[in-house]
Amino acid sequence: MQQFVVYRLDRTDGKAEDIRATTRPLHIEYMKAFRDRVHIGGPLLDGEGRPVGGVMVIDAATREEVEQMVANDPFELAGLSSVINIHVMRWQTNRPATLPPL
Repeated sequence: MQQFVVYRLDRTDGKAEDIRATTRPLHIEYMKAFRDRVHIGGPLLDGEGRPVGGVMVIDAATREEVEQMVANDPFELAGLSSVINIHVMRWQTNRPATLPPL
């Protein structure tokens, strides 16, 4: 198992707020299936506290697994993001005891 960081930025054409409001309950329900694999997750906020994207740290065997998980998220099926970056992360600082030693 590896850890992957998913960093998303919402679209900026004025539709993100409506998409997020409409699909948030479906997104929350969808993410429950991954609760044992997501170490952290939540929205990125602007200076006024409004969501502008999201970030997650996820356990997965492959990048393709994470890509599939993200692609099937109701947020993404509705077209919320303009940018999605996925990277392998080597967790060093405050590494959970549940992860194998480095």
